[in-house]
Amino acid sequence: MQKPPSQPGDRENKETGSVKNGSAGGGDDGRRQLIRYAGLSTQVAASVGVSLWLGIKADKWLKLSFPIFSCVLPLLVIVFLLVQLIKAGSGGKNEK
Repeated sequence: MQKPPSQPGDRENKETGSVKNGSAGGGDDGRRQLIRYAGLSTQVAASVGVSLWLGIKADKWLKLSFPIFSCVLPLLVIVFLLVQLIKAGSGGKNEK
């Protein structure tokens, strides 16, 4: 079995001969971020889908000619999720 060619920033383990990528975000950190963002995108898709479904049900129940709830509820959910994402991304630091 041939070794992959070394690249700048790669470190080779002398005992096992395996090559570790020295770039940022590799290995477990990359998987952790992938899982984090996959979960976030699933949450966004599910939230928008449920709000759209509720908006359609509300429009039918109220017998509205224009689907106002079908338009407004998903937009409100997206704004709410963006605010939550910004708060989480800032690390809870409130600078005044």
